[in-house]
Amino acid sequence: MDPTKTGALIRALRKERNMTQKDLAERLHITDRAVSKWERGLCAPDISLLEPLADILGISILELIQGERSSQPETPGQTEAHTRQVLDYSKGALAHKLRSARKRYLGLLAACLLGMGLLCGMLLWKSGVLFVTDRSVSPDGQTSVTVYRKSFDLGGFSDFSLKDAASLRITGSNGAKTYITYGDCTYGGLWWAPDSSKYVIALQYDDGTYLALSWLDRHSESNLNAYLSMGVEATELRKDRHVDETGFPEIEYQFLQWGLDSASMLIYYAFEDSGGGLHDGYFWYNCESGAVDAILELN
Repeated sequence: MDPTKTGALIRALRKERNMTQKDLAERLHITDRAVSKWERGLCAPDISLLEPLADILGISILELIQGERSSQPETPGQTEAHTRQVLDYSKGALAHKLRSARKRYLGLLAACLLGMGLLCGMLLWKSGVLFVTDRSVSPDGQTSVTVYRKSFDLGGFSDFSLKDAASLRITGSNGAKTYITYGDCTYGGLWWAPDSSKYVIALQYDDGTYLALSWLDRHSESNLNAYLSMGVEATELRKDRHVDETGFPEIEYQFLQWGLDSASMLIYYAFEDSGGGLHDGYFWYNCESGAVDAILELN
């Protein structure tokens, strides 16, 4: 079908019958805008409208498809050929409609899936599920600590930067939640005391490892590195051979394990003395009394 020829034929036959576009549209139960598009050659009539449109205009379906009136009577052979043409057109038009409908459906489905994916991604980002590094439950099962690798604010995880951070969500047995953010660092581990009243968390910063001791029953947190150094200052490690004009060297600490009393903890230490010699070993530290004892120096 040539939409231009068919449109011109529709317009000519409509005017022959003194019909307006609106008159023709009403008889076909469509809008006059559709008739206008046919007559301007912008589109062709739907296959379902070919038969009623041909009847109204007083022509055959084949003439409507060809866009011109036939001046010769049809022979049986021509009728069969014309019928085949109409059927071929009908099949083609139906296939075109199916392809168009399939494209629209697939496009709509893709848009919906994309929208749902973006929405789910935003919700997951905001909730922090995508950034969970660890989840640790206290020995008594009453408190859980979820560790995230992003900074948390009051509205959720809205930081879209790629830098590492450490945030904790502490959930108590009553469902109450507490949030702590440590900033630009990497999570190194979390260890619960056997009595579930406190835990130690290790955070790796550019200048070394930071150990924090969190007391749940006291609702407080202390800088464990500082307390360990104060304890070490009063021990045999504080020897003149380890000191230069700048004072006692900086010590690197690593938490190893809790003692069964939930007060003592086994700590690994390492530092260089004023002569560049490496000193490392282990000691027990009591977080209740601040005492350091049972020092074992490896080098």
